[in-house]
Amino acid sequence: MLENYLCADVTHFRVVGCSNTLEDIIIKILSAKPDLKRDEILRMIDERVRGADGFLTPESAALSLAADLGISFRVSFKHDLQIKDIVSGLSDVTVSGRVIYVHPLEKFLYSDGREGFRRSIYLADNTGFIKAILWNEAATLINEDLIDRVVRLSHVSVKRRGSGRLELSVGRRSRIEIDPGDLSEKDYPPITRFIKKVSEITGLDKHLSVIGLVERVYPQSTFKRQNGSEGRVRRVEVTDDAGKVFAVLWDSCANAISEEAVGRYIILLNMKVKVRFDGRVEIHSGDRTRIILLGRKPSGFK
Repeated sequence: MLENYLCADVTHFRVVGCSNTLEDIIIKILSAKPDLKRDEILRMIDERVRGADGFLTPESAALSLAADLGISFRVSFKHDLQIKDIVSGLSDVTVSGRVIYVHPLEKFLYSDGREGFRRSIYLADNTGFIKAILWNEAATLINEDLIDRVVRLSHVSVKRRGSGRLELSVGRRSRIEIDPGDLSEKDYPPITRFIKKVSEITGLDKHLSVIGLVERVYPQSTFKRQNGSEGRVRRVEVTDDAGKVFAVLWDSCANAISEEAVGRYIILLNMKVKVRFDGRVEIHSGDRTRIILLGRKPSGFK
């Protein structure tokens, strides 16, 4: 139990780079909530650790409990924090991971009329994944080329959204390092763990995102719809080391790729899966489809 560890060695639970031990957090909870007993706090922390099946350290569980009780901590992590240990209320933390998705840049207006920018990305390590919101200059400095790169985000804070989901906030004080020299790519999960390879598509899929190599781009065709409007369509052959699929790109998506893309790796996001009359599977673009050409071979490909 936690009490036994605390009696034996309080520093056993010191988080790497963190100035708050488990004992520090418990003392602050006792101070803010005098109606709670020490044994009761330890029991609640222990329940959170057990319920997380190894995905929470005692410190993270204690910080999570404190956040739920309305007690805030300013915690500084000078070393990389695993995603599984991120809890609401942390500030000035450092998180590293592989970028598995980059949203388009968004513009918005502050209440005083100033223009602002934001962009969200998703990071993954071997313990989980998390969304990071980049604000203003940080948002404009990166683009989709960041996908599949390993990055380190320093001096960021952690916030809990209304849905209960945790997010990282990357602002003016934050630092973004791309492919840091002291980190190894092999220590992070490949992008193919999150985006299917062509050879993994089945007729049972309805919607998916897929990654592969552009083998061939067919000429674009135009056609007339029943309402008289003109439509465009282009077929693209996408392969990997074990399979092939035809991607049928409609209208604006048909314009998003040309013959110059042959030989490049591509990510097709939010595609619809259709089974042809002859049993072959195709993927078709829709209103939410995004097409991203990668600058290098994706992690997880042979």
